[in-house]
Formats: sequence, C-alpha cells, structure tokens
Amino acid sequence: MRLGMIVGAFALMAAAAPAFAGEPAAQAMRVGVRHNMEATLYTPDGPGAFPTVLLMHTSEGLTETDRSFCAKLAREGFICIVPAFLLAHGNLRGEFRRLAFTSAAQEIYDDFVEVIGELNRLPKARPGAAGAIGFSNGGYFALWLAATRQVKAGVSYYGALQGAGTDPRLKRFADTFNAESSPVLVLAGQNDSTIGMAVVNRLSGILNHSGAPHELKVYPDAEHEFDRTASRAGNKAAEEDAWTRTLAFFRRYLQ
Repeated sequence: MRLGMIVGAFALMAAAAPAFAGEPAAQAMRVGVRHNMEATLYTPDGPGAFPTVLLMHTSEGLTETDRSFCAKLAREGFICIVPAFLLAHGNLRGEFRRLAFTSAAQEIYDDFVEVIGELNRLPKARPGAAGAIGFSNGGYFALWLAATRQVKAGVSYYGALQGAGTDPRLKRFADTFNAESSPVLVLAGQNDSTIGMAVVNRLSGILNHSGAPHELKVYPDAEHEFDRTASRAGNKAAEEDAWTRTLAFFRRYLQ
C-alpha cells in the first residue's frame, strides 16, 4: 500500500503530547519515487496532529532494532517510518556499500525526499514538521537532508561521514551546510574505529565555519553502533543519553 494513499480526517492538536497510551499502529507499505521501497509506518495512538520522523538504517540493512526504535518514537508522539532503502537499491552492502554514497546517492536521497513529502500529507501528520534520524549509513543521509532543509531537524548516530571512504574531505557537507540549514544533532563514540574522531572533528569544523545550527555529543567510552552492542562499558550509557538527547531535540524543533 502506498503511504500517500492513506485517507481520513483527524482533529488537529497544537502540539504532540510527551507520551501516549497504547501501542502505535504498525503498517507495512511501499514508498519512494518508484514505490519499490518496503517500509513500516508507526502511528501513535491518538487523534494527532503529530510531527513525523524518517528513520534510516545502517549498512547492515533494516533490522528489528530499527523497527523498535521507530516504534519507540511513535510511543512518544511521533509518526515514524523506517524503509529498507538499501534493499530497494540493490542491497548495497559489503564491498558495494560505497555505491550508496556515489552512483546511487542521488537516487537514495530523492527517495527520501519523496517519503518526507508523503509523510507530510498523512492525515494525522503535522505538515512541515518532519525530521530525519539515521544510523551509520543512514546518519550520512540524515545530515544531507537537514543540510538541504528537506527536514526541520536531523539526528546522526555515528554517521558514515566519509561515505565509506568515498569523500574523505566531507565535500558534500562542506558544499551543502550553511547558516540556513536545519539543526542537526551529531552523536559519536570516541572509540569508534569505523568512523574515527578525526572525521567527526572535520565535520564539526565544517558546521562551525558554515554557521549551521548544530549540537555535537561525543561519548568518551563508546564504539560504533554503541546503541546496538554492549561490548564496551560506555555503550549502554551512551545509548541512554543519546535517546534522551534525541527525544529532546525532536521535541524542540519539530513544531
């Protein structure tokens, strides 16, 4: 079922309440420019109108962790959708994941822009109050969407800032971030051997130089995917703090 085909009339509310009783409704559908992207939409219990969030997974593809995070946001009053975007573009994993940041990057970005437009047209959505959150691979696109003002706010968990090594100077972000960009929240682990702190510091310099509104939090004893593994003592603390910051960030900007 296409996201944009959902119809109905719902009463508007001035703002989403902090929490909602009952489990969110989950609905499988296909979205994107060609409507070939499988996704799950989570809608809060209640009449709305709700802000919306696009959640983008890691290079491992869509997992139950992503769905659970999306449902968790829905319980807090956000309509949330999580698409299997790499699967729709040839399952760009392993050695081919670099294509997601090069030859396939614009098509993936365009798909996300289409999904955001469909979110804004949902009957229970608050139009113009869309955000994006991404993890690793998805964190790259969350920043790009915010830099170009396709969303009102973006959150990047340990974002693949160099595009799997395809953009070591972060040229895409240097070219797109400016003082008019939407606010971003960048969350990184200091012990992230996949991304590395040098890249995070480079992004910080770009954001500062551009005047783009941003917040950066580096967790001193956390790794890459700190919210998905308990292998370091600092990962759990980072996961809990990151969730709190994410929720506060979206509540502040998705109005």
